[in-house]
Amino acid sequence: MNIENVKKFLNEYEECVVASIGLDNQPQAATVGFSVQDGKLVFGTNKKTRKYQNILHNSKVAIVVGVKGPKTAQIEGVAKEISGQDKPALVSEHIRQVPESGNYANQEGQTYFMITPTWLRFTDYTKEEQIFETSNF
Repeated sequence: MNIENVKKFLNEYEECVVASIGLDNQPQAATVGFSVQDGKLVFGTNKKTRKYQNILHNSKVAIVVGVKGPKTAQIEGVAKEISGQDKPALVSEHIRQVPESGNYANQEGQTYFMITPTWLRFTDYTKEEQIFETSNF
């Protein structure tokens, strides 16, 4: 799998669907704005949301990018709430990549997660021979 091609594909998008496991062990999904930073994905959410509570309880998540087109990426990984001295730079870069997310940056309860990928499938239906590539990280 050509990871650079996957990164290029991911950088064409600002939204993805993130799936997490609820406290009742049921799946839940939500659309979020995301950015790609150093091979990881960053997204913001509010501490009042279900996904926030879900990820605190179980940090394993799955995301899908490109649900409307002939190319798609499915990624599984581990989400960690961003904190510490790196947070301002990561959030600033996230807002640069996803300008609309700046509307929420100063809301009470707003926080950010970084997903470290553990598994990836990239599918491309635009080729004569369809591409289904899978990779573990």
